[in-house]
Amino acid sequence: MLQAAGVGKFDERIYRALLRRPSASVAELADSGGTTASRTRRALRRLEHLGLVRRTETNRVAPVAPDAALAALIQRREAELGQVRAEIIELAEEYRTGRIEAHPEGLIEVVTGQETISRRARELNDGAQSEALVFDKPPYVFQPGDHEVAAERPLLERGVRARVIYSREAVSAPQRLTILARLAALGEESRVLPDLPFKLRIYDRRVALVPLTTDRQSTDSVAIVHQSSLLTALIALFDAYWEQAQPVTDGTGDRPAELTDDDVAVLRLLSTGLKDEAIARQLGVSLRTLRRRVLRVMDLLHASTRFQAGAQAMRRGWI
Repeated sequence: MLQAAGVGKFDERIYRALLRRPSASVAELADSGGTTASRTRRALRRLEHLGLVRRTETNRVAPVAPDAALAALIQRREAELGQVRAEIIELAEEYRTGRIEAHPEGLIEVVTGQETISRRARELNDGAQSEALVFDKPPYVFQPGDHEVAAERPLLERGVRARVIYSREAVSAPQRLTILARLAALGEESRVLPDLPFKLRIYDRRVALVPLTTDRQSTDSVAIVHQSSLLTALIALFDAYWEQAQPVTDGTGDRPAELTDDDVAVLRLLSTGLKDEAIARQLGVSLRTLRRRVLRVMDLLHASTRFQAGAQAMRRGWI
């Protein structure tokens, strides 16, 4: 059981024997384990090195409480694994640099076929350490839904900062904002723009995934762009769009008491520039009900246009 923590099977057996008989001598431990005293002493030295046993004032060995000892051991193992991960990244970078020097065409990988693209996308997503930058727009291989949360949850839960810009069309899909709210609760930062030039995913500012064509019907060929002037340009493009984009998630400003959650939902959607039909679909209401709500929030804000209402609400921090 303790092998994953770096404790060998035999050493674990000796440790368990010592837990059962804390005052046992080396000879007694050897007898209980059916082994020799010298082998038992070596096991005890290893256990002492791991912090699972300690020397007493009389130079005997005593077990350290398992909860404290194993917690400390696991922390050390996690730190070691973190160092290994860092080494892997460094080695991978050296490998990539060597390949690029030998084969400059390796700066851009062309990947085709939906299965292969999905596999490479998962690998990049799983390998992200600190940051993910995303342009999200149709077309989609799968319709937006709960699978988005399942796919992004591991990334967000391990502390990767994810910033996503959605196109207006992307957020207009039924119930999409509900999904985005769940992602925001996990830590995703989301904004919206009327349109985006193409789909894009950038990880750790080291590698990007971008489609090879803007054809709306084509999702079966992508380019993986490694560190290069092209990648730098893609990062700069994202940063520029991020500055222009408007937040999708709820604001933190003080709202008037008469502003209901339904009003906030309407204002959020108005600020994205969606048409009435798309907003009504998102909220699951009729056009007549929606237009009545729109008039209500416009009156609350003394706004003369729908867009002005959304913009004013955003400036006030209501959405």
